[in-house]
Amino acid sequence: MSADDKSVNPESGKTGRTEQSVSRRRFIQSSAIVGSGLMLTGAPQLFAATNAAPQLSAATNAAKEMKMNTQSKGYAAFDTSGILKPWTFERRPVGDNDVLIDIKFASICHSDIHQMKGHWGPQQYPQVPGHEIVGIVAAVGKNVTRFKVGDRAGVGCMVDGCKSGTCCEEHGEQYCPDTVFTYGYPQESSPTGISQGGYSNNIVVNDHFAVHIPENIRFEDAAPLLCAGVTTYSPLLKFDLKPGVKVGVAGIGGLGHLAVKLAVSKGADVYAFTTTADKADDIKGFGAKEVIVVDDISKLGEYRGQLDCMINTLPVNYDVASYVATVKPFGTYTQVGMPEGFQVTVNALALSASRVNFNASLIGDMKETQDVVNYCADHKILPEIQVISAEQINEAWESVVNKKARYRYVIDAATF
Repeated sequence: MSADDKSVNPESGKTGRTEQSVSRRRFIQSSAIVGSGLMLTGAPQLFAATNAAPQLSAATNAAKEMKMNTQSKGYAAFDTSGILKPWTFERRPVGDNDVLIDIKFASICHSDIHQMKGHWGPQQYPQVPGHEIVGIVAAVGKNVTRFKVGDRAGVGCMVDGCKSGTCCEEHGEQYCPDTVFTYGYPQESSPTGISQGGYSNNIVVNDHFAVHIPENIRFEDAAPLLCAGVTTYSPLLKFDLKPGVKVGVAGIGGLGHLAVKLAVSKGADVYAFTTTADKADDIKGFGAKEVIVVDDISKLGEYRGQLDCMINTLPVNYDVASYVATVKPFGTYTQVGMPEGFQVTVNALALSASRVNFNASLIGDMKETQDVVNYCADHKILPEIQVISAEQINEAWESVVNKKARYRYVIDAATF
């Protein structure tokens, strides 16, 4: 990276706003698409900040100044190029129900790349990605009882929301229309108009959306659990895994390798499907019963109707019907990978012939997030990581896209 790339952007936290204010009704209607199933309906506008960021009133801005915004620095995208650069910006002050976390590590998810490049809809820039975040609590609001200064804490894909609505209690916070996702989401309390993520030195979140990081796991190992871990753990729990259950895992990257390890820990027989042949030995080492290198889609025919369930983590378009057909009739197939445009194409006749229960799953709720961190810490189920500096982020992104990552890049926040 050149010296110019390392300089602080002179915009210093000031971003453009959309000229047209968006009503709460429109925002809720847009957000409600999540509960309807992103993979089946398509919802690029859900994460399209440009068309949804609210106007900030002069009074709101004045109030923010009086309460002293939180000064932050990190790496941000400034356009759809996918090139990140250093940026200084401001977060909201620590509110009565907030915690300020000094970030120690933040890991890279393929979702970061999709969103920054505009694959999921137009974005507001500058935007700081990152939703696998761990660190130390540096300040707490007066109403906070769950955390104290000095606690180890983590933040995943959500940072704020209603916290008490029926939808949160019955279905999970991720399906609530009031939930604010960690980056690029309309957030009136944010000085930039949108939530800013964890590729930075600190973050301010509502304490409900922070989890405790146990002492018996390293920060850098815990970080990927906040998204990759819970995104695979949540549907695996619903498979009711136990010895003898045959579960397929398709796509052995950041999410998939954790899915293999988690399923194996439950006693299941894991059949891992990968398009990268040189991962085979790694995957066997994770405990998979069998590794299928899908260099030809016809290979899937050999496994037709053999599996009890499958979780597919592929973040690209693929031949859905061929993968679905590996599951027994009335078995369960869950999509968690989010391709460009949130679109996968399903052949209705092939799906009906397989008679598989096809669904998609969106991350996990806050209880599941805390549970997976605790479970992995207690059972020593750790992600395969490579710790990098902030200057290596752009190179790491290229490796993720080219399927060279092994298997999660974790950024040392001391280098921001």
